[in-house]
Amino acid sequence: MAKMESETAILDAAAALLEAQGAASLTTRAVCEAAGVKAPTLYHYFGDKDGLERALVRRGLAEFMQRKRLPPASADPLEQLRAGWEVALEFALKRPALHELFARHARVEPDLVADAYALMQARVQRLVDMGRFRGPVDEATRAIWAASNGALSLLQGGASRKEIEATSELLFNAVVRELSAPGA
Repeated sequence: MAKMESETAILDAAAALLEAQGAASLTTRAVCEAAGVKAPTLYHYFGDKDGLERALVRRGLAEFMQRKRLPPASADPLEQLRAGWEVALEFALKRPALHELFARHARVEPDLVADAYALMQARVQRLVDMGRFRGPVDEATRAIWAASNGALSLLQGGASRKEIEATSELLFNAVVRELSAPGA
């Protein structure tokens, strides 16, 4: 198996195990077996289990950011903000184990979320600049970030998709209403 094929096969196997059986299933033995490689191959590419997890998180984050950066369907920055919120929600709902692993890694390595935060902050900045949101921008951005992550945290509590989506909608609308400038 060529280098890229081996590396991709290991990551694909690890991602499948993660979503099917949770983070506890990510043993080097199980991943090697699922990928059809020997342990030295996994260690060569990822160093150890932690390196494998970091690679999984970074690959998932790259996929997530690719979706978040797609050209907006609307020129309205509020619709763009909502679309970004929905991308985060859908990603977490479709890949809950990866989302949980990502959240765990982001607590230790906050830079993992820097690009997503900056993208959201730019959208909030546009809304403030247009007079649709009250500033300060940093405060508004933190409120939106916290509300979005609050909705996503319901995954760990075992809430249903329907419950999470309803709560997410409620939180988005409440934060937008609170941040909206009078008459906007």
